[in-house]
Order: sequence, then C-alpha cells, then structure tokens
Amino acid sequence: MRENRMLTRTEAALGKQLMDRLASLRFCVVGCGGTGATFAEMLVRSGAKNMALVDGDRVDSTNLNRVFSFVPEDTQENKAEILKKRLETINPEINVCSFAHHLLSEENIVKENPLPQKARDCVYDSHVVFIGTDTNESRMACEKLCRDKPDKMYLSCGVGVENEKSFFECYWKPDTPEEKKDAEGYGPENASYISIVTEAASVAFSMLIHHLKNSDSDKFRQYYKEYDANFTISKIELDHKNLQLQ
Repeated sequence: MRENRMLTRTEAALGKQLMDRLASLRFCVVGCGGTGATFAEMLVRSGAKNMALVDGDRVDSTNLNRVFSFVPEDTQENKAEILKKRLETINPEINVCSFAHHLLSEENIVKENPLPQKARDCVYDSHVVFIGTDTNESRMACEKLCRDKPDKMYLSCGVGVENEKSFFECYWKPDTPEEKKDAEGYGPENASYISIVTEAASVAFSMLIHHLKNSDSDKFRQYYKEYDANFTISKIELDHKNLQLQ
C-alpha cells in the first residue's frame, strides 16, 4: 500500500500538535458556494477529517467562474453532495456528510421546521462552523444557533460587488446587528470572481489557524478588504483598525 504523504509538508508548517487538533475537530460548512467550498477544501488539504456540509442549492453554470470544486458536469446537482464527492476524492479517509437543505431563517433553524433535525444537529454539535450563506438573515440564524454553545468556534465570510467596488469581509464569532437582517447579502447575484473569493476563504482559514493556536487571543477577529473599480486596494480594516489607503 502506497504511503499517503499529502500532509507531510503541511505538518512541517503547522506542527504536529495543530495537525492533530485539526484531525480531531468536527467542522460544519454552511453554504457550499465560492467561499464555503474553498474553505472546506483547505480544511481537507490541511488534515481535517470530520466535516458536515449544508447547502440546498444546485450547481449553476454561473457558479463555475468562482468555485474550483465544480465543473460543467456538476450543473443541476446539489452543491453539498458534489462538494462531498470532491473532498472524498482528495482524501478518501475523511468522514464527510452532506445535507441538501437551506438554513434560511431563525425560525426554520431554532424551531426545527422544516429543517430536518439531523442537519440542525450537525450545525449545533460541530466544534467549528463556517458561515458562508448568501443572506444576512440566514447568517444571523446560524450565529444564534452557534451562540447557544459558548465554547463553539465559528466565523462568517462573504464577498460582495457594489457601486464599482469589490470587497470581502471575515469575522470571528460575529454578532450581526438586527438592522442588517434585511440588508443585501452575498452570493452569486453580486458577480463575484475567483480571485477575491479565494482570497476571502484564505483569510478566513488563517483566522481559524490563528485562533486554534491562540485560543485566548482577541486579535485577528475581523478583516475587511476593498478594491476599487480599477482593482486597486482602496481600504483594509483589520481588528477594527481602519487602514485607509490613498
């Protein structure tokens, strides 16, 4: 049997202790589009072995411009199921389950209707939850479910394009204000593209690694990056410090 050396150089970078922790944690990715699918693949390529995927959408041809995990043959198939197959191809030894359901609102998560109990339990019971849904309402519902367990690690990540401005934002243990519930969300309607989606997922993954190694640290809790119409960086916000670029 051929030795699996996929993680050899990752362990050299992260260290065995962190690699062991990644392998032992249960992860849940809510929203398997651009940021969610990329984040899930980063987890598997870094040694994560236990994961749940939640997304009720089907792959559309417009998704192919920004999701490495999807190819044309996947169109009209459920995103979570296709991503599950992709991750199992990368590492057949992982334990991954998929749920073809939406987490649309606080009502259908907290009151468990119509969301099946097993999908809700995966969100609630996972050690780490990545929130990459398209609407602020669904993000707030996921956050509420996560906050019911004080020790849960969770982060939210989104990409948007508006008024000739491209941006992404990542938040560690967010508490989205009520007034943002009806605000425009993220997702395929905003014409996001592969480089900014990948960058957003990479920042979110770096946040996770930081907090796994520095569990008592309040640093690196927020990251916001903005590009102007010429794809020049126009603003960065890190840890609530505004670094306006001229």
